[in-house]
Amino acid sequence: MKKHLKKWQINNFTYLYFLIALCCGYFKTTILIFTIIIIHELGHLFFIKIFGYQIIKIDIYPFGGLTKINAPINISPNHELIISLGGITSQSLFLLIIFLLKINNEDLIFYNIIIIFFNTMPIFPLDGYKILSALLSKIFAFTKVIKITNIVSNITLIIFIIITFPTKNLIIDTFLIIQSLIMIKNSHYIQERFFLERYLYSFPYQKIISHNNQNYKLMRKNTLHFFKNHNSYIHEKELLTNHYNNLTKK
Repeated sequence: MKKHLKKWQINNFTYLYFLIALCCGYFKTTILIFTIIIIHELGHLFFIKIFGYQIIKIDIYPFGGLTKINAPINISPNHELIISLGGITSQSLFLLIIFLLKINNEDLIFYNIIIIFFNTMPIFPLDGYKILSALLSKIFAFTKVIKITNIVSNITLIIFIIITFPTKNLIIDTFLIIQSLIMIKNSHYIQERFFLERYLYSFPYQKIISHNNQNYKLMRKNTLHFFKNHNSYIHEKELLTNHYNNLTKK
């Protein structure tokens, strides 16, 4: 039990946000939001445990939590989708229980709905971003998924800031801006890690696709690729082997 509790961490943004809220007399609201956030994260944890992934840590933020798991970039899109929907699902079930028990607490219902809506926005690192990424991964190459999700994330973030300005969302806006900048900076590293994983390890696949050229950047999650080489086709690992051998020669 202590081992699992050590993985829960309250982020500095949350301490600052809650301190300001408490100083302004919003003690009850702070407790309600914190309770909803815990319920949200428990939904993620439920499916993470089902799929057998190891939890690294759970950061608690004013608007929700970020659960980091020990999983490859090549995680199954279906697993990613279900885990991302876990928080929203647990909150929805919590709302259903509130209505069935006829609990008359407008604040509890209001903040529950607000946090659900907030987390469904396709802004990195919210659940909506991960849901969008998982859905796109079923259709597009991983490099294209990264580009599309980043564009959607940044546009949505700008719209969110414009719509909510000027409000008391400065801490949340600042956090999302910082996270978006970090994602943009790390996008190239994430893509390279995706290909390196495909080179080093074997993953289960649901589809097999062949290509008429040797562009390894066409690779998708959950898909095994073959690339045309003269009159035959080569396995994706062979193409990646050639790619990394050429890099070492430079």
